[in-house]
Amino acid sequence: MEIICSSCEKKINIPEDKIPAGKSFTLRCPACKGKVSVDLTPKENGGDLEAAGWQQGPDEPDAEYDASEKPFDFLEEEGLTAMVCENDPGSIKKIREVLDIMEYSVTVPDSVRDALRKMKYHVYDLILVNESFDGSSPSANGILIYLERLNMSIRRNIFVGLISKQYATRDNMAAFLKSVNLTINERDVPHLDKLLKNAINDNELFFTIFKESMRKVGKI
Repeated sequence: MEIICSSCEKKINIPEDKIPAGKSFTLRCPACKGKVSVDLTPKENGGDLEAAGWQQGPDEPDAEYDASEKPFDFLEEEGLTAMVCENDPGSIKKIREVLDIMEYSVTVPDSVRDALRKMKYHVYDLILVNESFDGSSPSANGILIYLERLNMSIRRNIFVGLISKQYATRDNMAAFLKSVNLTINERDVPHLDKLLKNAINDNELFFTIFKESMRKVGKI
């Protein structure tokens, strides 16, 4: 199925078996990174893809689309996504259990390169990264460097948690220095559910107030 982004008119071919029949879902355009929604729920007036701003064309290959590099071919409307960059299988299992309960769709990359490739095509709501992931130096983690250089309009929509041996949990100064939202000491991963929920709620409250203030002065 050929999909056309309503913002930049980029053409993307999506495998038919990846389209959720009778549901609404969203995609991140690989060209402009914009979020485009599609509503495939049955409508009495015969509404279809065109009514949602999409067009269907011949099933032609798109050289710029590589499904193996996409963390999600589609995502149900308002679905949350998370990436977990961790080496320890036990920690990954615990983190996934917590995120499943919080209703996140989770990606676990194999390497820093794999993580960066996935972030190229998808803006995650939550990223948890171990400072030593994939043999990284805690002082020069490629994922943290990439996130630090993101445009702030994108970065502020991503909650980043740093899993660390050297920093204490909720060390605000360390979080500021590393440009993350939360530091989590490795020993506290078993308590991740409470840590994440509280920190994410605080972050959302802060940015709600921030956006309201920016809107009042005409910056948004």
